[in-house]
Amino acid sequence: DPTRWQKGGLMDLPTLEHLEEEEDVEAPGNSGGGVGLSDEAIHDLCFQHHDAIQEFETQILSNIFPSNDNNPNYKICRLPPNVVLGETVSPLTANAPIAGDVYSYHIDADPNMTPPSPWTDIYGRYMNRSRGKPRFMSCLVYLNDEWKYDEWGGPTRFLDVATDTYYDVEPKPGRVVIMDQDITHSVVAPKEEGSVGKRPRYSLVWKLILHPVREGQDMTFRRFHEMNIWPKPILWGSAQRGNEDEHESQTDL
Repeated sequence: DPTRWQKGGLMDLPTLEHLEEEEDVEAPGNSGGGVGLSDEAIHDLCFQHHDAIQEFETQILSNIFPSNDNNPNYKICRLPPNVVLGETVSPLTANAPIAGDVYSYHIDADPNMTPPSPWTDIYGRYMNRSRGKPRFMSCLVYLNDEWKYDEWGGPTRFLDVATDTYYDVEPKPGRVVIMDQDITHSVVAPKEEGSVGKRPRYSLVWKLILHPVREGQDMTFRRFHEMNIWPKPILWGSAQRGNEDEHESQTDL
């Protein structure tokens, strides 16, 4: 429904004023907000029943993060609204960049930068992927039924800050991208030229928290790769500097 999308609706960035004051940390920038769902539409997606949302969370996510009742790998939930990062970050968000839009690099969240809250009182601040700690992840789904990437562009761009190199993920209908919320990335607007016109590139993002089920649990996904449940990681930037067996990709396609 095009009436549910609005310019400036994509303002879904963590608020880091508490760290700016304490440690001279600069909050991630934005360009004034891109095209996103209205607050009412996001609230509806988050708190009302929708068959497609339910199917994705109960069936598709269970295939992405395979487990069984007798030996679960994680307990997965949406990012609790207002509890972890305040009112600025919702459990679901969506964007629809069009030609001419400009977006800045940003992160979705970082458990090492959580504001004072009951969550931080319980878990503290810690590096994402730490053993035995909840892992912050985002699950991005491309929604267009058709997307001619060579002609229209519009990738999701991931930045390796250490080497100043980037990796572009091509939007494909129904493609799912799993990424840590603390990886630096950006929306790239569709190309100005070609037949794309003002066609938006739609996507929906789940903000997820993977809770460990065992004390000191390894929160990486090595076993998924070793069991061929997930494809071999794509290593790029600083991840290529060491032994591939000792590194884990932060972005899995």
